[in-house]
Amino acid sequence: MNSKPTLEVISERRLYAAGRESVTDLLVRIIPPEPSGPGKRPQLNLGLVMDRSGSMEGEKIVRAREAICFCVDQLLQKDRVGIVIFDDVIEVLFPSQTVENREQIKERIQQIKARNSTALHQAWVTGGIEVSKELIEGGINRVVLVTDGLANVGETNPGVIISQAGELAARGVSTSTIGIGSHFNEDLLIPMAEAGRGNAWHVEQAADMARIFASEMRGLAAQLGHTVSLGLTPADGVTVQDVLNDFAVTHNGRYKLPNLLAGSPIDIVIRLKLPARPAGQRCKALDMRLAWNPEGVDSSERQLLHDSVQVEYANAIEAERSPVDERVTKATHMLLAARARREAMEHLDRGEIVDARARVTGALRSYALACCAMQPDRSVQEDLAMLSELEQELAGKGDVKMTRKKMAYQSYQLARQSKPLK
Repeated sequence: MNSKPTLEVISERRLYAAGRESVTDLLVRIIPPEPSGPGKRPQLNLGLVMDRSGSMEGEKIVRAREAICFCVDQLLQKDRVGIVIFDDVIEVLFPSQTVENREQIKERIQQIKARNSTALHQAWVTGGIEVSKELIEGGINRVVLVTDGLANVGETNPGVIISQAGELAARGVSTSTIGIGSHFNEDLLIPMAEAGRGNAWHVEQAADMARIFASEMRGLAAQLGHTVSLGLTPADGVTVQDVLNDFAVTHNGRYKLPNLLAGSPIDIVIRLKLPARPAGQRCKALDMRLAWNPEGVDSSERQLLHDSVQVEYANAIEAERSPVDERVTKATHMLLAARARREAMEHLDRGEIVDARARVTGALRSYALACCAMQPDRSVQEDLAMLSELEQELAGKGDVKMTRKKMAYQSYQLARQSKPLK
């Protein structure tokens, strides 16, 4: 599974008006190859870290046990798994081992009971140690942390924990986080997964746990590359005004992208300011450099893909007749709506609920207006429905803590523009 992705560049317009500056949005679609066939995936080395603190009592712990058993059932005999459970005490239920005693592992999982406080940090560290003991070269080494609470025992500083997640990822062990309900800290779990080169998930209802674990497992099986970055070098006179996904930036100014998953394109919207040029001229606007580490035996060898963006100028009448590409409009407004959610969260954090609702309402209206011709599009319908639900909840019809979590995770998923796996 080491075939290269391809880059598709979609300009907002085919032609731009000559003789004046213009601002335009550019959709860059990174298209990993399709899955190469059943059974062909990297070897997995997982550390499953499960919260058993008192707040997990009831349906949450029942569903969590079921989901972890489901995860064990998806592993091959050659894969490795270690299981750590925690409250204020850390217990290694199973040290890292190959999946040969599947039923024994599942039987022990079903005996997990809820109790006491939440030593989240040390439990995650212990899971990382179990994975690191038997690091698989060319495989996927990942800790999956499942919790419904706040880190309140041991290290509790989010900045320290997030930094350590990045350090662990640099040593080859990624981190995914699964937050359950409304009492965990999304401002810890989402950045922890981002720094850890994994995924962040939110389980609103305990019954959704198996679906979330299934998505995580499909992503692991489909992963083609990690430590993905995109470098942008504008041509003379061109300015990169914005990257609407709001990706983190590396020390050398490149954008950190999600992992490459087989069959799952990543959409990136780049806002460019173009200089005035004469009609009839076609010129380069941007050079792009995509880099990643592939999964597999040559995973240490950095892969590169280069491409450039060309724009063409015409007289004002021709340029005006040049239609706007709806794919760019859709991607742009999805990302602007993701950004609006983050801004609404900032209002909530200051106690400005009316302003938070106004920001969501404004995003909903501008999105619906810009994409009115695309109303039958399922993804547009779903995103507008999510915004409408947030608007209603902020009007006093929902739990503000849960609403904030919905905004955080919706923004995170939309900004990554990683399509759901089938």
